[in-house]
Amino acid sequence: METQLLTRLQETLDASVLLAQEFNELLEKEKKQLTSKELESVTALLHDKEKLTALLTTHQQSILGFCQTVGIDPSYGSLRSYLYRTGIEQAEHILQDWTKLKNALIKSQALNKTNEAILTELMRRNKIKQTLINNVGRYGNTYGRNGAKQAGQPLGWVEQV
Repeated sequence: METQLLTRLQETLDASVLLAQEFNELLEKEKKQLTSKELESVTALLHDKEKLTALLTTHQQSILGFCQTVGIDPSYGSLRSYLYRTGIEQAEHILQDWTKLKNALIKSQALNKTNEAILTELMRRNKIKQTLINNVGRYGNTYGRNGAKQAGQPLGWVEQV
């Protein structure tokens, strides 16, 4: 039973590391697209991003389930103690994969924060552009048909059209 659990943990960690690396590549691609003129292609990545997130969540639940089954906290130290108590051969390999996964997920968080900051800045810039367009002609002095100066218009030109 214990050997099966450890084999399943090893397989889950291996798969999780690969998924996390693929997710990081996707986040890098998203960052490049956010900083380029190809913003439409960013939305094409959303499906892949959601799929990878769901898969990573499933693997995380499996890892947490293992920890709960063997009665340890989901931490490196607890896993290390448990593996050395059991005396299995692949302990170092499992711990290396745990560390790789943790590092990949930390990188994912950093990349995601960067992409979030880029999106926030793009939205801020779009809001400024929208405000400028809406206010063009607002309260500007104009001349009527007879050449007399008229008071400012109550609406911007976008709202008049």
